[in-house]
Amino acid sequence: MSTQGVYGRELSDRFHLEDEAPAFVTSTLKRAEIAVTHLQCRRPNQGLTDPIPIEDAYLVACHSEDCVDHELWVDGKAVKKIPFLKGQTTFYDLRTNPIAYMRSTSNCLMFYLPRSTFDAIADESDAPRIDDLRHPPGVGTDDPIVQALSAAILPAFENPDAISRLYLDHTTLAVATHVAHAYGGLRIDQKPIRGGLSHRNERRAKEIMDANLSGDVPLAMIAAECRMSAGHFARAFRRSVGVAPHRWLVLRRVEVAKDLLRNSAQTIFDIALDCGFADQSHFTRAFTNVAGTSPGAWRRENR
Repeated sequence: MSTQGVYGRELSDRFHLEDEAPAFVTSTLKRAEIAVTHLQCRRPNQGLTDPIPIEDAYLVACHSEDCVDHELWVDGKAVKKIPFLKGQTTFYDLRTNPIAYMRSTSNCLMFYLPRSTFDAIADESDAPRIDDLRHPPGVGTDDPIVQALSAAILPAFENPDAISRLYLDHTTLAVATHVAHAYGGLRIDQKPIRGGLSHRNERRAKEIMDANLSGDVPLAMIAAECRMSAGHFARAFRRSVGVAPHRWLVLRRVEVAKDLLRNSAQTIFDIALDCGFADQSHFTRAFTNVAGTSPGAWRRENR
C-alpha cells in the first residue's frame, strides 16, 4: 500500500519529470485530503511511467491540451488507444496498476481522490457511501463541470499568492463531490436547509476571516470553530449571509480597502497588501469587479 498520496513529487517521479510538479493539498474534509497537481510532460516519448503502489484511490485528470499518441495498460493488459482531447476528463483506478507510455507531450490537472475523501463526503452529507467510480479506463469523457472547475483552479498555479486557501478548499471539494455524484452514484437528500448559522457562529466566522484577510485559514478550521462540518458550515453561511465564505472574504477585503482609500494616505500598493491581496494587479482586478471602477478612480471620486 502507498504510504504517501500520489501527487506533487510522488507523481513527478512516476512520470520521470526532472522538476517537481506543483501541487496543492487541501484538508477541508476530516480525516481525508484532496490534492491537485499541475502535471506537464513537455518532452515527447517520455517513456513508460513507473508503477504506482496499489492504493484505494483514483487519479482524475482534466487535459489542458490534446494528447494524441499514448498507450495505457491496466492490470497488465493493454487498453485501446484513443486520443485524449483538450478539455476531456480521464480516470485512473490506482488499484489496477495503471502504466502509461506518453509519446505526445501532455498538460493536465491531476486530482488525487482517495477512498477516504469519498467516504467523508458521503458521511458529512448523511448519504450512503459509494462503491467504485463508473468509468471506462483510457477513454476521455467530456465533462463540462470538471473542465470548468479545473479552469478555475489553473490560475492558482500561475500565481499562488493571488488565490485564497478558502477558494482552493471550495473548488477542490466541488470537484470531488461532483465526481462522487456523477460517476459514483452519490445521492444526497436535497432537503432545504432550515435556517443558517446562529448569530454567535456567524459573528465568530466573520471575525476569523476578518482577522485573516489573506484567506490562509482553511474552511475546515472555521467550520470547526462553529462545531460544524465544512459542508454544513458552507451551506449555512450562504443561507445566513447570502454569499459563500470565499466571496464574503473578497467583499470584506474591498470594504476595508475603501476605508483606507478614503481616509488614509497609503499608496494603492500598500493598501493591496494590507487587505490580503497578492499584489496591486490582483487588488485592482478584484476591486474593479466589485466596485465597478479601479481603486485609483474610486479614491479620486470619494475622498
